[in-house]
Formats: sequence, C-alpha cells, structure tokens
Amino acid sequence: MHSDPPFALQGIDHFLLLAQGMDRALSFYEGVLGCRVESRLPQYGMLELRAGASHIDLVDTTVPEGRWALPEVEGGRNIDHVCLTLASHDEHVLRAHLAAHDVAIVEERVNHDAGGSRLSLYVRDPFGNTIELMGPPRP
Repeated sequence: MHSDPPFALQGIDHFLLLAQGMDRALSFYEGVLGCRVESRLPQYGMLELRAGASHIDLVDTTVPEGRWALPEVEGGRNIDHVCLTLASHDEHVLRAHLAAHDVAIVEERVNHDAGGSRLSLYVRDPFGNTIELMGPPRP
C-alpha cells in the first residue's frame, strides 16, 4: 500500500565523493567546474564545496583523517554519478573550456522530459567519478 510520507522533499543538499588528493580535487572542482570552498573540516579530511544551490563534499582518503570514508571493498563505488544543472550557456565555449583543461567528454546525450530536451555532457573527475553537466531546456 502506498502512502505519502509525512514530509516534502525540497531537493538535493549534497553528495559526498572520495578523492585521492585534495589538490587534484580542487583543481577539477574549482578550476574546471567553478565550485567554491564553503567550509573546511580537516578533522575529517573533508571540504564542502558550493555547487549552485547544492554542495559537493570531498573526503581525501589519502590522509589519516579521511580514511573513515574508504569503502569496505577495495575499489568499491559509493555513487554512480553526480548531475549538475547548468544555467544558459554557449555550448561551444563550454566544450572549449573542458578541452582546455584536458577534461574529456566521455558521453553525451539529449534527455527529454516534461521541461523539454536538454543536452547532457558526461565528464570524469580526476578520481573516476562521473559528473553529468546538464544544460537548460532547449527551445
């Protein structure tokens, strides 16, 4: 039997991703994607990054403080991908930006939903996490 929960969801607050070296992580998330460090939690080997209205939390598993986040299984994954929605932009400039940072587009597709069709470009961060960059609805 289906019943509505006694609460309403408002959106995604954050994703926590594992990183093997915070400098490499920041080079990608700040330098390529434009996230900004919002807080540092060195006691957990962690940074909280602002990604629009959401957060991406990064834990550096190469430092003792971040080893709490290591998966129980060697090579285990903790997430398939993170989707970041993009505001209106020039697709050619975005592609050139990714290429200038040696970030390959590993997949692309047009998604169709109630809002229209949207182009998604899939890239990988330095640790193999897949990041979907989903554009606004196309006219």
